[in-house]
Amino acid sequence: MKSRLLLFSLVLLCLISCSGRKVFEQRHTFEQLKWNRFESVFFETDIKDTETNYDISVEIRHHTAYPFANLMMTLAIYSPSGERRIKDIDVLLRNADGTFKAQGNGDLWDITAPVLQGITFSEPGHYKFELENRMSKFDTPGMMEIGLLVEKSEK
Repeated sequence: MKSRLLLFSLVLLCLISCSGRKVFEQRHTFEQLKWNRFESVFFETDIKDTETNYDISVEIRHHTAYPFANLMMTLAIYSPSGERRIKDIDVLLRNADGTFKAQGNGDLWDITAPVLQGITFSEPGHYKFELENRMSKFDTPGMMEIGLLVEKSEK
């Protein structure tokens, strides 16, 4: 009886985890808590379904030492045929009173910022995503990780 219950629980867990919206999620970790202005970050994934609408978000993990109110980036999406789509992003990381908007745990702060919502991919195949640092300083201090999340839209 216990083994059947365990088997049923495992099957149910697999079904629940497979039915999620997440298509792709990956993070890049920065050395020495800084993102160099000329260090683009690349992510790659295959997109098969061109009928579905997708949401793309940027995930940011930063340290309390992050000195700015925002983070400016450019997202470039390269299709399998070489078409390039560009989106300028300005993520607000601080509230008007100077506190961080993100979820914090000690000196770590995590925020997920929607970038594109309800988009479709024009062709199936291998897509490349490039995040470029657009801050004015040579190095952006306090940056721990930058990530990309692609999900099926709820709409």
